[in-house]
Amino acid sequence: MPLEVSEKEFAVIREIHNNHLPDQRTIATRTGISLGLTNLIIKKLIKKGYVKAKQLNQKKIQYLLTPKGFSEKAKKSYNFTVKTINMLTSIRKAIQKLISEYTRKGFDVFELSGGGEMMYIAEIAFKNTLNVKYTIKPENNGRDNNAVITAISSETGQKTSMDLIDYLSDSGLLIW
Repeated sequence: MPLEVSEKEFAVIREIHNNHLPDQRTIATRTGISLGLTNLIIKKLIKKGYVKAKQLNQKKIQYLLTPKGFSEKAKKSYNFTVKTINMLTSIRKAIQKLISEYTRKGFDVFELSGGGEMMYIAEIAFKNTLNVKYTIKPENNGRDNNAVITAISSETGQKTSMDLIDYLSDSGLLIW
């Protein structure tokens, strides 16, 4: 059974990889982990074979990733990337489902307002939904990381709005 690397262990591995001569204090500061816990994590990573320590002088130790450590870093980074892409795809599909639900209820014009990353994901969802009229109204100069979809019926003039963070949270896609 492969050994699982915790998030804190991975943060230490990443810092050792990114820093030419990291000492424990620097690793602790940059990862936000206490110095004592950093020491324990490094010892554990050495024992697992992900890191090796090289004595440079009486006071200085150099930490290096082993090939196993590089492999674990690459695997964990790849898995994180795949997980992120899958989540973005799920969010886009959920937004497209919302658009379809509104369309079935007779809403045929949409306004997308807000800013930040959620606005970009929503815009992609609209672009990938065929035969839907929409306009974009950026607000807050992109500082607000949310988007609101307003559905309008051109026949009745009825309007309804949905905050995407609330919608995605209720759908179980976003957990706060």
